[in-house]
Amino acid sequence: MDIDEARFASLALAVELHAATDLSLSPFDENPSAERVLETAGKFTRWLTERPCRLRLRPAPFTFQQPGYPGPAVPTQIGDHGMSVTMTDSQEVTYTCEAEDSKGAQVSDTLTWSSDDNGAVVTLTPSADTLSCVFAAVAPGTANITVTDGTLNGVDVITVDAGAVASLVLTPGTPVAE
Repeated sequence: MDIDEARFASLALAVELHAATDLSLSPFDENPSAERVLETAGKFTRWLTERPCRLRLRPAPFTFQQPGYPGPAVPTQIGDHGMSVTMTDSQEVTYTCEAEDSKGAQVSDTLTWSSDDNGAVVTLTPSADTLSCVFAAVAPGTANITVTDGTLNGVDVITVDAGAVASLVLTPGTPVAE
């Protein structure tokens, strides 16, 4: 929401709030001053345009088998504290991030997702609205992933283990005399 939209919506809400004729619905006077209405509108505007003070990073409760890989999906392991995902090299996991203000209300914000492994362990594909990101396993290893809004950071660890055997390669030796 841009600042002009937020100001207009805030002023309309403040006028509606202060104009309530039933005093049981409104803690304000029946005829509030313009100053009081503008003060309330200012508080609403700050609430609508405030930067987040908390980023809440959440992995999906399970991962999906990447397209093209055979075999059943292996359940994702999530650490004791609810994060630090461990998955096989044929899986992907979706993380979501909620930007919240100091009172826990969600605020809109543009997020940037990254990984410290330069694509060697996981690749990342952020959603169009940047509120989620799919991390697809590439090879065994560990990657630290980060989501940021430029001020705050959310960090987690993804561990990729080798998957189950997908094929057997039989190579004959050279015949020798007995």
